[in-house]
Amino acid sequence: MRRSLFPSLLVLASPSLASAAGAPISPAAPWARAVDDELTRPVIERLTGKSAAEIAAIGSHWEGDMLFTPDGLGADALAAMGKEPLHAMAYDPAPGVLFVEMGGVTLTPTCGNGDNANAALNCSPLVDSQTDFPSYGDGMAQASMFQELQNYYEPFNIIMSSQRPPDYLPYTMAVIGGASNQGQGVCGVANVACDGLKRNHVSLTFPQSCNGVAEVAAQETSHNWGLEHTDDTQDLMYPFNNGGFKTYVDTCNTISHATGSGVTQCGYIHELYCPDGGGEEQNSYQELMGVFGPREVDDVAPVIVSTTPEDGAVISTSDSVLITAQIEENSTLVGVKWTWVDGLPDDVEEYTRCTNNVCVEDYALTPGTDPNEVAWDFVNLAQPPVGTYTFQLEVIDGYGNYDSKEITIEVTEDGNTGSNPDTGSDSASGTDGDSGTDGTDPDGDGTAADAGDATGATVPGVDDGGTKQGCACAAAEPTTPRLAWLIPLALLGLRTRRR
Repeated sequence: MRRSLFPSLLVLASPSLASAAGAPISPAAPWARAVDDELTRPVIERLTGKSAAEIAAIGSHWEGDMLFTPDGLGADALAAMGKEPLHAMAYDPAPGVLFVEMGGVTLTPTCGNGDNANAALNCSPLVDSQTDFPSYGDGMAQASMFQELQNYYEPFNIIMSSQRPPDYLPYTMAVIGGASNQGQGVCGVANVACDGLKRNHVSLTFPQSCNGVAEVAAQETSHNWGLEHTDDTQDLMYPFNNGGFKTYVDTCNTISHATGSGVTQCGYIHELYCPDGGGEEQNSYQELMGVFGPREVDDVAPVIVSTTPEDGAVISTSDSVLITAQIEENSTLVGVKWTWVDGLPDDVEEYTRCTNNVCVEDYALTPGTDPNEVAWDFVNLAQPPVGTYTFQLEVIDGYGNYDSKEITIEVTEDGNTGSNPDTGSDSASGTDGDSGTDGTDPDGDGTAADAGDATGATVPGVDDGGTKQGCACAAAEPTTPRLAWLIPLALLGLRTRRR
């Protein structure tokens, strides 16, 4: 485990009383209750005030190679919800992770968790049924394409990876492989999420249908982050693959409807960057800069500052306690996962809570949320039975920096505090209950985890089938692009997103 930078403190046991407990996590264990807080509601529900069923009923529609869904907050979806287009879209720039999938993948049209799309779960409405996409080229072709795509994104704080990040870290997935599933002449398709609100969409690029693979992939992933087509032939958002050098043009260009129905979906966002365009002009460069900010270097790991209770705490069967934590992280892209390791109720196989909606319970965060201001609550224990209970917290940022902590608490009969009436050292010291040895080995497997090391850091990850694997970012074969998300590039000056 990574050792904390904070001083060690000795604190007597004083478990905090649980907040108003939610529903039991199983009928047989009324003492184990889910946390009932605002972060359990999906972002789209909180922004619109509509239920998941009402939002799902709105449906999706195509605009050329762009698929607009209710969670993308396009103009039509907002109108169907009776919402004005200018609303809570003023969060600060936040880093983004792009996973470039070139090794072949199977996508399904539904996610099973209420999401419209989720890259970590290989689900997207871009496919109508379970669809297999083959791998793209050989190692040399993949490395060349990866580098070209990375060059397009060089100015922006987009961390690219050729291997999957952990599933609880939100990431966009660019699938490269196969032929068009949308008819002849279509080089790629993507979901659009205005202002990059949703950070786990999927795009498809079809190398068997068109040339200029990196150019196509750059455009499709940019749709994921809120960009529409423009009429500038030098802009990467020009709707036709016409060859020649392209870039994200730093000028206001007219929105192109050459391949759509003539309706601009994200005009209320475009107008922030091109105020004289009335929502019908787009500055592709400035919008991406507004979503992500400029390129940064970050080799500082997040820190689990404290947990409640602390590791080693002893409580009685008459106590109630909220399992929670505070973290310190210097970026606004973070993945957090709680796991109930030992002491689960007998009829519960797994209980987890994490970001990115891949766990039993979710932390629904908008991009740019300050993780230092979030109460990372996990579960309420309301007068639990006698026993020993262990919980694990994992935290990773978009650059691959990682920290984890296990806490074990003991519940004794009412009035019997046992032989350990206090909690020992504060959890911020990182020395009490850590399963690893220090910051160089977060998972205890003896593998170095220096996120600044070009060989990659060992952090928990997920393979295509969702099976846990020991390392999401192991060194690749020599012909495979290395994990750029663990090798941050030059630090550029900061820029304010909103005026």
